[in-house]
This record gives sequence, structure tokens and C-alpha cells, in this order.
Amino acid sequence: MSFRNFSRRDLFKMTGSMVGSAAVASMLRAFQVEAATATIPKRVVMFFTPHGTVWNQWRPGATGTAFDLTKSNILSPLAPFAKKVVALEGVGLPVGGPGAPHTRGPAVLFTGSGLADDKTFTRADCSGGCSFGWNTSRSVDQEIANRLGAVTPYKSLEFGVVSGGGFPGSHISYAAPAQPMVPKQDPYVAFQQLFATLNASAADRLKEITRRQNVINAIRGDLTGLTGRISKSDLTRLQAHAESINEIETALQFAAQSCTVPAAPAKLAASDPTWRKVTVDRHSDLIAASLACGLTRVASLQYRPGENDGGSSGIYDWLGQTTEHHLSTHDTSQPAQDLIGAIYKWYAERFAYLLQQLDKYKEADGTSLLDHTMVVWGSEIGEGNTHDIKNVPFVVAGGGAAGLKLGQYLKIAPTMNHRLLVSMLHFMGYTDVNTFGNLDTGSGPLPGLFL
Repeated sequence: MSFRNFSRRDLFKMTGSMVGSAAVASMLRAFQVEAATATIPKRVVMFFTPHGTVWNQWRPGATGTAFDLTKSNILSPLAPFAKKVVALEGVGLPVGGPGAPHTRGPAVLFTGSGLADDKTFTRADCSGGCSFGWNTSRSVDQEIANRLGAVTPYKSLEFGVVSGGGFPGSHISYAAPAQPMVPKQDPYVAFQQLFATLNASAADRLKEITRRQNVINAIRGDLTGLTGRISKSDLTRLQAHAESINEIETALQFAAQSCTVPAAPAKLAASDPTWRKVTVDRHSDLIAASLACGLTRVASLQYRPGENDGGSSGIYDWLGQTTEHHLSTHDTSQPAQDLIGAIYKWYAERFAYLLQQLDKYKEADGTSLLDHTMVVWGSEIGEGNTHDIKNVPFVVAGGGAAGLKLGQYLKIAPTMNHRLLVSMLHFMGYTDVNTFGNLDTGSGPLPGLFL
């Protein structure tokens, strides 16, 4: 007998005797199966911003748990989430394949693999030379999505702001070699695709949840009526059944609350002067809601490509900037470094907004969506004026209820990003993987990241 088809009439047929009590136990097993499926899933999100950081404005004071994000000019917006983040230093990107750091960095970041050598690659602005092609392996998010299989309507969701297109530096997610995932650029269009149908069926979904709640209330009442007519041993089993009903009720309440469809984003043209400023947050809204509603367990968000895109999109005029970000990173004067530090702080504010959205969705056990989601923020280089890739700024957030050791500034001996990619796989439960990417020469997850 399934949960969906069970009615109070079925209960009346089974109660009133010891035989009925056994039948109730049989019936409740169907409920327990559905309760088991309410186990809180793990999720993973990749977040990208370009051009590294300014290290002396990024470092959050002492290492370990004594770190203080308020002492970091750039990371100070993350201070409210200090107990749910790891500021990570010492992780670099491998040198492999053709292309300048800005070109190959975004692809190497989450694949651990280099670009292919392709002298036929063409682009109007080919900085670093054009003897490069697409990446040569799958990215970690797509490895996770493939391993999860068809457990959600979307295996993964990719979002971007001035990213995508025919250039490796504009992609961070790859389904396979030379198969970059196309990010959704327009949050208004993405909302219609993801939530229009879900929103339309909300009434039916609530109706089904209400029906199940009514069945549970009926069962609880009739089990109470059996209390004075059964033996002590049967009473113990009855109490266990009642506890199972409570668990199922909690799961139902969670189902009723967890899938809150966000408000539709405003429809903005890419030419709108506010588009670059607000779109990243609207994408974050959609990512959080998509994870909470079970549309996917894997998502990514890329803000701009890994270098000058040849246009004005790299000028952060709302921050008082007049020079394209990539070009300004090569000015080592203190005023220029302060200006680009303001850009990186704005990035941190956007990352903090994403964490805020993830944290507001509550799980059945009182934890938040963020507590079960590993969010990794990285860049394609470590520092703009040197193009260094031996030390790239990373922030890992969330996942504390699923085994990550948060609330620390983890400064480790130089290692490659493969250890972080393996950590993402281990977080999702795929501990059979200890190497990832065709440039990986090590093994295992990142030391100090797990409890």
C-alpha cells in the first residue's frame, strides 16, 4: 500500500484488534520509506570572479580559527558568515597546455586539466596568442552531476554574467573535452524556464501536501485510540510508529516550506547600465531557489571572463572606476591597488549575498541549505600585476553539517587545485576518487578541510 493511495478508510479496516496493530505496522513501513527519502541531500556550487586579488588586502589576520575577517578589507563582507567559511591560501593552478594565464585559468580552475593546442582557434582579440583550443577534460561539477544521475529535473545549472561564447576564458564548466557548458546570461529568461511551471503547479503541490497531512492526523488519532486496548509490548511498537509519523510530518512541513518560488527578476536589456551590477545577485537568487526546490544539486556562477573582454563591461563605474579592471591590475601604485581592492570587496559582497540566500532556506532538521552545500569561490590567477598562479585565492563556504571544517583561515604548504577538486567529490560522497584532471600528480583531498 503506497502513501499516496492510503486513506483513513484503510486505517479503519486494519485497527481494533491485535491483527490490526500488526497491519498498522505494515502500513507505516510505506510511510517510513517516504520519510527516508527526505534525507537532506548535499549540493555543490562553483563561483568565479576574475583577476585574483590584492593579497595584503585579502588576508584575514591570524591563521586557524583565530582569523578575523573584519581585518581583511576585501573579505570583510563575509564576516557575518565567519563560522561558515574557510579562507584558503596556498592552492595554485597547474601550468599545462597553451594559452596565457587569463585564457587557460578559468578552464583549469575546476577541471585540473589544460587547454588543447589548436592553431586554428580564432578570436577577434587573441591576447596570449591563438594556439589554444578548448579544455581537455570534464569539470568537477559535471563529474558530480554525472555520478548523481537523474535525481533532479536538471543535472546542473550554469549561470554567467558576460561569460560564455567562443573563448575558453569565458567558461568554467565542461561536460567533456571541448564541450563547455553554456551559462544562462539573462535571469529573467532563466526564471521563466526554471520556475514558471513550478509556480503554476504550486496549488496542486500544496493540495497534495495538505491531503497527506490530513491522513497523518487521522492515523495519529486512531493510534491514540488503540493505546488502552493493546499489550505493553505492542504499546512500545505503537510508540515507535508514532515517532515515525512525527518524522514524516516534519518532512511534509519541510516540503511545504522549502520550495518558495522567488519573485521574477526584472527584464533588463544587456545595454541597461545597471545590468552588470544587479544580474549576479539575481542569478544567486535563482541558484538558491533551484537547490532548495530540488531542481538540481549542482550549480555554477561565473562573473565575467578571465581577462579584458574588449568592451566596457570590465569598467565598474558604480564603484567610481574609469579604467577597465584587467588593465588597472597592472598599475602597482597604491591608489590603483586601492581602487581594484574595492572591486574585489564588491566581489566578496556578491559572494556574501549568495551565501545569505542559501542560508535563508531551512532544512527539515533546522539547519540551512548552506549547511549542506559546499560553495567554492576561486579565480584564474593569484595576483593581477604578476599573473602568478602558484597561489590563487579561494574561499570555501557551507557544508558544515556535512563534514567540512569551517571557521578558519587555512594557510597550507603550496599545493595544486586538484586537492580541492577531489575534496569537492569527497564532500558529495565520492571518496573513491583521489585524483582529478589530467594534470594531477598528487592524491587525496585537501588536508585540514574536513572534520
